[in-house]
Amino acid sequence: MKTMSRRLMMGLSVSAIALGSVLPSMAAEPLKFWIPLALSGPIAVTGQAQQVGWQHAVDWINKEGGIGGRPVEVSFYDDEYKVELGVAGFKKAVADGDVVFTGGNGTSFIRAISPENNETYKVLMAGTSGVSELVNTEDFKYHFLAGTNYSDQVGQLLNYIKATHKGDAPARIAFIYSGTEFGRDPLEYMRTKAAELGIEVAMEFETKLVEVDVTGAAVKLRNAKPEYTIFHGYAENVWPEIVRLSKDYGIDTQFMGTLFGSHPEVVATVGDAANNYLGAISVNLLVEDTDTPMMNTIADYLKTWDAKPYTGYANVGYMQSWAAALVLREAIGNAMEKDLELNGENLIAEINAIQDLDTGGVFGTPIHFEGQRVPYGVIYRYNVEDGKLVVREETAWSEVE
Repeated sequence: MKTMSRRLMMGLSVSAIALGSVLPSMAAEPLKFWIPLALSGPIAVTGQAQQVGWQHAVDWINKEGGIGGRPVEVSFYDDEYKVELGVAGFKKAVADGDVVFTGGNGTSFIRAISPENNETYKVLMAGTSGVSELVNTEDFKYHFLAGTNYSDQVGQLLNYIKATHKGDAPARIAFIYSGTEFGRDPLEYMRTKAAELGIEVAMEFETKLVEVDVTGAAVKLRNAKPEYTIFHGYAENVWPEIVRLSKDYGIDTQFMGTLFGSHPEVVATVGDAANNYLGAISVNLLVEDTDTPMMNTIADYLKTWDAKPYTGYANVGYMQSWAAALVLREAIGNAMEKDLELNGENLIAEINAIQDLDTGGVFGTPIHFEGQRVPYGVIYRYNVEDGKLVVREETAWSEVE
């Protein structure tokens, strides 16, 4: 692995110094972050995990001296995963012009606010939504994604199918997705990519984001007989019920999913029915198995999270927050060293200038940005062994194609 970022090394090197000597000066002007999250509503479990990740990451950054000696100050906002609440909150937050960074919660919110932000506010943004067209840097000038987008993740799974499928006949897949912008986002890409790879799409099926009766999906799967089934557009619900019912129906298919459907604690709830589930992931979830100072620090923080017993694995949203925070620490710090104004124009340029950044294990490889996203990922295989979830790398960390 390439050399760890100088800024990260400096932060880790002072961890043994007395706390009072590493805290940013209380007189220093804080760097203000505003972060909207779905802290209530249908995907609150993801928003709440992201909030804890941000709290832990910012706490660590401030204890390590802040960014350029300035503390980070975060304001959280519950947008309930509703676009109108997110847009209203954003406009209020940036009105005074002193916010250095804002989050962006959800595909619909990012699409709604980006034109006005490009034209008027010009604030650096990042979110956990992997909107596929984020690679269009003209439409999303000041937005970066600390990970892959939804099309990247679907592409990872399709490439894996192509590389590992046995037999002369084309692989047959089912694509099950939620009827949200998030769920539908990579649908056209999936069709095009599958055709390019010679993969047959035997079934497409749309569900609600929250669904009680999934019998229809299971029956369709039984009739379609796909060898592989990809879930996309879910957090903690729907897809686990489809998997359980499919096993009861004797359906033989390889279940796979994209980022937000692949939280280890969610897969664990499915039990033995989820054995061999594959997830396309853009941040390192194997906390216990990654022995670096940074990941050991994250493990210590995870052990303080009372709402979630420590398992050795991290929640996806939690690690995404750490990933974004460490990228911001690097980019904002570099801009401050150059005495640049901390506006969206300068900060996105520093994001794009990042090369071979080693985040101490938060990503499984040194990273750069391409299309203002981190184009690296891994596929994990999930199994229940002796009643305990075990997650292993199925593929090596690599740049997405």
